[in-house]
Amino acid sequence: MSNKYMVLSTYTDQTLDRKADVLKQLVTAVPAGEKPSFGIRMYIGEESLGIEWYKGKNELFAENAAENYVQGIKNYERV
Repeated sequence: MSNKYMVLSTYTDQTLDRKADVLKQLVTAVPAGEKPSFGIRMYIGEESLGIEWYKGKNELFAENAAENYVQGIKNYERV
């Protein structure tokens, strides 16, 4: 997955010290015939843990994942 993306929104929870940015892959980084992917970059404090991309999913899916992450419902899992 390309690292060319834009940040659409940011979700935070100060109690858990979590933050998640909702990302959209830039059109210039998308192979011909494919739609841009959405994803989230997850943080604990100021430390970026990584990005999860949701190929074939829409912006609302990524927003829900970001909200779930900052609320502690979803956790970052290294693959």
